This record gives sequence, structure tokens and C-alpha cells, in this order.
Amino acid sequence: MSAILYDARGNEIRLGFPDSVTNETVTDPRPITAVLGALNAEVIMDLNGAAVASFDVRTAVGALSFIFEGTRDGVNYFPLAAFAESSLIAATISAEVYVGTVVVATTITATYTVGVSGWRRVRLRISAYTSGNITVAARASRADLLIYSRPYPSTLHVTATGASGAAVTATLASAGAGLFHYITKIHLVQFVVAARTAAATPVLATTTNLPGSPIYSCDATVGAVGQIFQYDLTPINPLKSLLAATATTFVGPATTSTIWRWNISYYVGA
Repeated sequence: MSAILYDARGNEIRLGFPDSVTNETVTDPRPITAVLGALNAEVIMDLNGAAVASFDVRTAVGALSFIFEGTRDGVNYFPLAAFAESSLIAATISAEVYVGTVVVATTITATYTVGVSGWRRVRLRISAYTSGNITVAARASRADLLIYSRPYPSTLHVTATGASGAAVTATLASAGAGLFHYITKIHLVQFVVAARTAAATPVLATTTNLPGSPIYSCDATVGAVGQIFQYDLTPINPLKSLLAATATTFVGPATTSTIWRWNISYYVGA
């Protein structure tokens, strides 16, 4: 008689092989459900070769934040990006966007999917707590599921317009733990508000938190009032920010007789 292995929840471990009778990969249909209402309260799942983990998160009243984390050695945890399939947070609807830290001010009804291939365990943990609780139902599956595909449609946009002769900065706020900015389009407008003379060197627009710290050379020729110079950069592949959980900035310098405007389209991901 062959030995049968079971996981911590009593499920038979089949090591990813199809069931000999149904010819289907076994997926545990029972959810793990818990109510979390304290700092560092958590829901943990052992993965047993699972490819994805799904979390249903709900509360009527709560002021807290939570994150998703994975571990390979069972001790050290690292932040994981979660794909918000659909969510309703304080009456603001968002769909199909990556999240790191989720901040709940009052209510939340949301579902999240996390890619967990290669991890030993995954957890949802309350990382900041003031009051209330969340009810979490979680399950993992060995089924193949496409979590995301780049290039991904831009879901976020930042516009920044300066005053005459003043510098202006467009800031992409930190995306959260473990998440980067993926920039799909950069549009810069240089508007002339007073007649200007030519300069011997270009005007330089700078950036932070991008690989190589790109600098863009802008027009320095004779300009008439009302003249517009526009610069567009649409990368073939999205431009990934250098550091996760860090703001990315685009800076138009203080330039006489000039109004700057930045338009930045992007999304966030791991």
C-alpha cells in the first residue's frame, strides 16, 4: 500500500500530478477565513507548489493598513505585489491595478490575487492599525493563471503646470512596498510667455529615481510670445523606476519667460 502525504490542513498532497480518476489537478476548494483586528494580525497559507493565492477582504468599519508577504524559509518575509481584481474602498472604485500597502480609512470590499510560484508560504498581515477589523477569506491554487502581462495599460496619470519663470516638478508618489513605477508616456510642454533671445546652451529638464537619471534637452532658440515647444517620449517598453516604494520626479527648471507643463502616464507593478 502506498503512503499518502497530507498538508497542515489535512489535504492530500499529490505533488502537482493530475488525479488518476478525474484527470484534473487537485485544488482545495475550502477557504481560510479569519477576522483580523490588531497590529500584525495575519492570515497565513502554506502553498505546497501553488501558483496563485487569492484574498477576499471585507469590513464595515476599519482604520488600518495591510500588506501581502511571502517567505521561502518560513522565517523571513518579503513584500509581494497584489493584483486588485476589483475593489470598493470608501466608495471609491478601482479595478485591475497593482497594490503594495492597502490603506483602509472606513470600509473595504475587495479581491486580490498574488503570484506565489516558488514561495513556501504567503500571508496577509495588518501593517498599521488604529481601529476596527477586516474579514479575510483566502485560498491558493496550482491552476495556471496569468497575473499580468507587460506592457500593461496606463492606469495612472500626473499633470504639473508651473508659473511663468518658475520651476515645476511632476511627482509620481511612492507606489508602496515592493512596487515600482512603469512609465508609458512622458509629455513636456514649454510655453513662451514673453519674447526671449537665443541661448548658447540647451535648457535641461531633469529626473529622479529613473535608471541613469535621464536629462532632457529643451529648446533655447529665439521664442515669440505664445510659442509652444512640445516633447514626447513613448518607450517601446515601459520605463521602470529605479527603486521600489520611492517617488519618481520630473523637473522643469526655473527659466525666464517660460511656463512648463509635465504630463506623465504610468502604472505600478512589482
